[in-house]
Amino acid sequence: MSRRAQLTIVPPSTTLPSARPKTLPEMVPLFLRWFQFVRMRSPNTIASYGFDLRTFLEFAHQAKLELADDVRFQHIEFYLGYLRLDRGNSIATANRHLHTLRAFWRYLVREGLAAGNPAADVFVLPKEQRLPTYLTIPQQEQLLTVLEAVQGPAAQRDLALVTTGLFAGLRCSELANLQLSHLDFEAKILRVIQGKGRKDRELPIVPRLERVLRPYVEETRPQLVGRPAGFVQAPQPGQGKYWHVIRWVAGETARRVTRATTREEAEAIQRAQTPPPVESPYVFVNAQTGHRGKRIAQPIGQRGIYHLVQRVVEPVVGTHVHPHMLRHSFATRLRTNGADLQIIQEALGHASISTTTMYAHMATPKRLAELTKFLE
Repeated sequence: MSRRAQLTIVPPSTTLPSARPKTLPEMVPLFLRWFQFVRMRSPNTIASYGFDLRTFLEFAHQAKLELADDVRFQHIEFYLGYLRLDRGNSIATANRHLHTLRAFWRYLVREGLAAGNPAADVFVLPKEQRLPTYLTIPQQEQLLTVLEAVQGPAAQRDLALVTTGLFAGLRCSELANLQLSHLDFEAKILRVIQGKGRKDRELPIVPRLERVLRPYVEETRPQLVGRPAGFVQAPQPGQGKYWHVIRWVAGETARRVTRATTREEAEAIQRAQTPPPVESPYVFVNAQTGHRGKRIAQPIGQRGIYHLVQRVVEPVVGTHVHPHMLRHSFATRLRTNGADLQIIQEALGHASISTTTMYAHMATPKRLAELTKFLE
């Protein structure tokens, strides 16, 4: 045997120095990287699991739980109570945290970093069987009528986004990630690419949706993408005769102000300061230059969509609204008009029909008429 091929034999009586066991905060990043690159989960899923685990790490620090094997199922049961009582989380949120912890400890056991999975012995909290909150069809019609009356590129974008939510039932993340290549107006098809669970699906672009979405894509969206930077301000009383071009620049904390003697000169300066339009594949975009010069022609994003829906929908319907209510409203319209649960499941992209059964208990006009007949 050559000297290079020689192996070091450790006598049975010799014990190798053991490595220091990793702490919980050290193992969470390892799990999230494995979850991302090996399990190939979506960025939204990784972010959700990361948030849940950071919350648990805060609890574990307070409970002086440093290692994975320090945690017992009693600790996790107490953690669920902490989420419900101290943080005010819903049962669904607490169960989501439990699901995250089960996945985390399965990874640790698989990698030999923990002896067992304490979360596996914890019971799921009983779910509340509540009907989904939605906008009735009269509320939807009132909302669309009000939004159609508002003028301006941003208002037309808002109308197109809300209409897409109501007549295609996209999730908030799917609205944010919708791209121009996913729309086929000739074939009347909207494609959801890599939706939840990395699944694709196709939805019809119905005439009511096309009448709003197509003009937005072909006429209004180019105005948003090529919108001039900043704004022109007319001379203010007591501040001289100058016009001002005001804009934010990325990376700076103060506004840039340029003076001009005429409006024509100010608009010429504004055009010269505007960067060339940025190519963007996304359907729903911000203006060319957003707050402090950031987010140029980028998608609105899920948080932006959440605030947009609150801003434009809540004043009309007079109640709290979130983007998922548009999706529930889409399913409600289907159910009200007689669609069976399998059609609704396929349209929404639910992995299991059990998720879609929440719409089975809704009082459709046909069902109400049948009940009324037996009560007379």
